[in-house]
Amino acid sequence: MKRTWLIPTTALLALSILITGCSSNSTNNSSTKESATPNDTATPKESKAPEPVKKVKVRLSYWNKEDSVKALLQLFKDKLPDIDVEYQFIDNKTYVDVIKTQLAAGEGPDIIGGVIDANTVKTGYFEDLTERYASKYYETGTSTATFDNKLYGLPQASWFNGVYYNVDLFAKYDLKIPTTLDEYFQVADVLKKNGIKPQAIGLKNPNVAGQSFLGLALNDFIGTTEGKKWNDDFGKGNSKMVDALEPSLTTWTEYLKHGVFTKDMLGLEEEQAIDEFTSGKAAMFQAGPWYMETFKQKAPDMKIDMFPNLGTKGGPGWMVGGPGVSFGLNAKSKVKDAAYKVLDLLSTPEGQNAYWVDNKGGSSFLKGVTFEMPAEYNGAQEAFKAGNVMYPVNNWGVAGPAFSDLGKGIQEIIAGTKTPRQVLEAVDKKAVELLEKSK
Repeated sequence: MKRTWLIPTTALLALSILITGCSSNSTNNSSTKESATPNDTATPKESKAPEPVKKVKVRLSYWNKEDSVKALLQLFKDKLPDIDVEYQFIDNKTYVDVIKTQLAAGEGPDIIGGVIDANTVKTGYFEDLTERYASKYYETGTSTATFDNKLYGLPQASWFNGVYYNVDLFAKYDLKIPTTLDEYFQVADVLKKNGIKPQAIGLKNPNVAGQSFLGLALNDFIGTTEGKKWNDDFGKGNSKMVDALEPSLTTWTEYLKHGVFTKDMLGLEEEQAIDEFTSGKAAMFQAGPWYMETFKQKAPDMKIDMFPNLGTKGGPGWMVGGPGVSFGLNAKSKVKDAAYKVLDLLSTPEGQNAYWVDNKGGSSFLKGVTFEMPAEYNGAQEAFKAGNVMYPVNNWGVAGPAFSDLGKGIQEIIAGTKTPRQVLEAVDKKAVELLEKSK
């Protein structure tokens, strides 16, 4: 509907006076000005609004929900205004199949969490990141995504396990935190004399049994330069476990001789072991941050700290663990320059801290970065600072499932039905079978 505008008479009168008092060709817009430039009365041109920055979309995929990278995505948004990092969550149950199907079609996310193995690298799915990033990260993290001496993935905050201990029980019996296996057994002997179980452990689970040995093996062999090479070779079928780890597994049987681990523990579930620890019946428990909330719920007043897994030689100790995820660059990405900027920011202390905010409890593999971890991990800080966090099985490739056989074999050692040598020979046989099937 057309609207009619009515102008009051007084307004018309004022307007006519104003027009009469001004020269029709005057350029002044004020009677007080003596001179002016033509621009003084020219209608200013409307300034155009700046065109929005055209963002490059970089897709990042991972099997954890977006909440696990919320702070990291915000950092990308704040620091990389020309890049739009789009996060794609894919459920862990289907993640590997979905990503591999996309990669096989020459597609997929630009930055990919996980799925970096000998086969996907050999197929050419991932970009070589060696020159740009390898020197920035600890080898204990990069080794899981390194093939033929080339790096294909950037390791993020680790999962880990060490030995939790009851601070009040240690103080009650004037016990010092052990730094070697011998010192550990001295502590265990004192606890046993006072009716306290030295360490609770759910040995019914073969993986728990296997990890109890890996901590010692890392300290005495696998964590050394020679041991790391052996570990890589084992995954390729070029070395045997019995030749390298029999001394360490024989040393591990000291846990049986000192009565720390006993046959009856073979029927103990992990949940039962947790109850022993939180009730004060046991002084120590080997695990990682995933049980901390359970500890607090069951024993809110219990004071807990952690020391690293020990060996016979001392030193900072080792945490059994590895990267929660390694991020690789899709070799077929059409926005590699932008994707590299994302990975560059991720490979800074600021980027690592942003990732850690939503994944607390782990340590960084980026050199020079340490997190302000909860007080419950104060006693393990030297191991973290040294970068001593490793899960050897990550380097076994297709032979990885042989670890389950190692755990079952350790259960048989505890039961008294097999020797360390027999167990390791059986694991070697299983590894060969797995490697043969993969060809």
